[in-house]
Amino acid sequence: MNGKDGIKKEVEQLLFDLKRGFIQFVTLYLISEKPRYAYEIKEDILKITRGAFDVDRNNLYKKLRMLEKDGFLKSQLRPSKQGANRKYYSITPHGKKLYNEMFQILIPVMSSLHQQFRKK
Repeated sequence: MNGKDGIKKEVEQLLFDLKRGFIQFVTLYLISEKPRYAYEIKEDILKITRGAFDVDRNNLYKKLRMLEKDGFLKSQLRPSKQGANRKYYSITPHGKKLYNEMFQILIPVMSSLHQQFRKK
């Protein structure tokens, strides 16, 4: 494998890993503001990342089900003005604790990295 291929592979892996952790963090953040349904979460992630992280719908549903199964979220079906009922997710006290712990780790690290890059 030449240097360009190796770099491309590493960047793709980095993006994959970043998306996985970011989706969980940002999903908890968005739902902590107000209950939301999956499509709304997907659209908000696109807005927050300015289109950089286009979340696959199936992966998002899988993540929401996992967070609910683990007790971080709960869901409720609500009528929709357009079509079928929607499943709205809200954060549980356990989910708030997870979000706060993630926040305490991620924000200082990201802030420090940002400051280091600004110095260069």
